[in-house]
Amino acid sequence: MPKYYINSGTLQFIYSTNKNPLDAACCVIWELNENDTLQEYMFVDERGHRNVSDADDKTIVFETNDVLKKAGWSVDT
Repeated sequence: MPKYYINSGTLQFIYSTNKNPLDAACCVIWELNENDTLQEYMFVDERGHRNVSDADDKTIVFETNDVLKKAGWSVDT
């Protein structure tokens, strides 16, 4: 079972699941609280938390708005 390190802004989550990386990000997005802020991108990696400065070709990157929409959130664009 993969363990994904999912990161965007102040949201940092480790999630073990059989889901694909996008579905894992969609589940984690529901863990947000009122103090969390998100960045433009969500980074998913099995090797540790990544962000814009240390992501590489093995890091999976999603636009945060795409994850929010797939998770069922209303997003103003």
